[in-house]
Amino acid sequence: MKKSNTFKDLREREQHLRREVIIIATEALFSRKAFHEISMKDIAKAAKVSVASIYRYFDSQDDLLLAVLLKDIDNVNQLIRDLTKAADSSLEDISCIFVDYLLDNEATFQIACYFLIRGDRDSVVSKKFESVKAVFLDRFDSGLNTMDYKKHSRVFSESFFAAILGIVITHRDREGMSIENREYLHELARFIARAFDSSMKAFSK
Repeated sequence: MKKSNTFKDLREREQHLRREVIIIATEALFSRKAFHEISMKDIAKAAKVSVASIYRYFDSQDDLLLAVLLKDIDNVNQLIRDLTKAADSSLEDISCIFVDYLLDNEATFQIACYFLIRGDRDSVVSKKFESVKAVFLDRFDSGLNTMDYKKHSRVFSESFFAAILGIVITHRDREGMSIENREYLHELARFIARAFDSSMKAFSK
């Protein structure tokens, strides 16, 4: 029985590692190429597996894309938790950190945009993405409660991040952001943050 469990553990570990290899290869491709330039054949080639092998570990391409997104979601959550816990944190700080994260993590940016703009919101994977987004916003809401936004609502969180995402979508340059362009996006993000800050303070009175 013990030997059987050992074999089972080894098999599960091997499957986990192969799954991770596919996720990492996909993330690397999306960091270099635009969404429409990448096919499942490209992903299979980068991961050194067959397309059929990919579908043994992921139910669909969307399932794979969600796995890539989940790989990095905890990183940005941790950034927000750190900022909102800091004594000198502000909504402007958070807006600039979020801009930088989207600029520096091309795969996360492209895949998040894909799920946000797609028309089908009823598929299993889309519902999972909405759950992930909700968890992310819940954590952001908790951070806001430690600042001066105790009376904020989910509408505030949704609209704030939509505004910051819109800035990046409108002004980013896939071929590389110069320091000047990045600073300009920071300026726009800080403007948005100040506008939201003023609105929330007025709402709280």
